[in-house]
Amino acid sequence: MSARRTLDAGLDTARLGSAVAALTRSARREIRLPLGASTLAALVTVEAQGPIRLGDLARHEGVAPATLSRIVAVLEDEGCVVRTADDHDRRSSWLEISAEGRTLLDGVRREHARIMARRAERLTPEQAARLADALEALEVLATD
Repeated sequence: MSARRTLDAGLDTARLGSAVAALTRSARREIRLPLGASTLAALVTVEAQGPIRLGDLARHEGVAPATLSRIVAVLEDEGCVVRTADDHDRRSSWLEISAEGRTLLDGVRREHARIMARRAERLTPEQAARLADALEALEVLATD
């Protein structure tokens, strides 16, 4: 089967995947990330899902427990998360985002929005309108 697939609506899914990946990579090169991409991704998950158990965070991020331990150590060192012991299972911990973590993510999101706004200036009015119409569908695709 060809890597290029289309849906009934004529959507070229291979092209969509390539475009989204390329946009993500190029924006990541341009943005000044205060932490590594994996560490920021974990912080976003803690914000969205927290409080969250360390094991659940590792599964969500698709990383080994040892890798997650390093990520969490960085987040704790930066004051971005608060770790608490589980009252029912002392071997388990919960993570919750701190005020510092929220401030850091707000700054990253503002920087990312600035970069996207500058890139969007390249679009024709028609392209911008079509992209605006597609945002809801893109958000659905981005949901786990």
